[in-house]
Amino acid sequence: MRKHVVPVLLVVCTLSVAFWIVAARYSSRSFKPFALTAADLAGFQPEIEGGTIRALPLAAVDPAEPNIASYIIDREGQQGLGVRLVHGYNMPMCMKIKGYTVLSVTNGIPGKAAVPVQVWRVVSSTGDTSIWVTTMLRSGDFAATSDDVCSMAFPRVDIPDDPGWVPRGVTRESLKHPIEGLRKAARARWNASRTDWMTFLRLRQPAWASEELITYVSRSFGPVPQSSEPAVIRDVMAGHLTVLNELQTWRRQNQPPPPPEH
Repeated sequence: MRKHVVPVLLVVCTLSVAFWIVAARYSSRSFKPFALTAADLAGFQPEIEGGTIRALPLAAVDPAEPNIASYIIDREGQQGLGVRLVHGYNMPMCMKIKGYTVLSVTNGIPGKAAVPVQVWRVVSSTGDTSIWVTTMLRSGDFAATSDDVCSMAFPRVDIPDDPGWVPRGVTRESLKHPIEGLRKAARARWNASRTDWMTFLRLRQPAWASEELITYVSRSFGPVPQSSEPAVIRDVMAGHLTVLNELQTWRRQNQPPPPPEH
């Protein structure tokens, strides 16, 4: 009986490694393209009273790219606003991973918003503050939902110990502190895996942006003193709701036809 233990263990180990290699290759495949892309909003030209709205080109034109559209609201005598549509993602955690401090704001929000909103105070490493407003939309008709933006995909852990750390493999510097390097590499992999062991072990494809929901984000530009924060929140909220109303109206007028019945 004992003479069969080693061969059986070798076979089990070989099959386990083979399974891991196949699963890892499968999980590293390219993400599926989104049904809704920037091309679908090519004809959307929102307008705002007392200002102009201009579209910004996206950094990448790729069907698997989560960013759908980005706009700048310019108004004479007022700070500009930014508006973005992105396939559902966790905006607050995204900014935290980039080194920002993100805090939920409850004071200064208008008594009753026309749609569900979440308001955020985003502070850079240099202390510059901006106000962000988020609403989750259905990707089909852009109807507002009550979904929490924090429920969307993105690493659900805090930022790495050193946000500026970039993995560079085995280097002379990393060999000086191998334990520390391995710990940071494991932490970065854990963040990228969305705290999921199957993804961490490369047995599952990482979570990606949502196909069903859209993160609709509006933000202020320029410094926001604490004394003027309520006014800035109302300003961002007004732009947020105006563009959303334009978007929903445009969608109703340009709703894609239903699939043919068989």
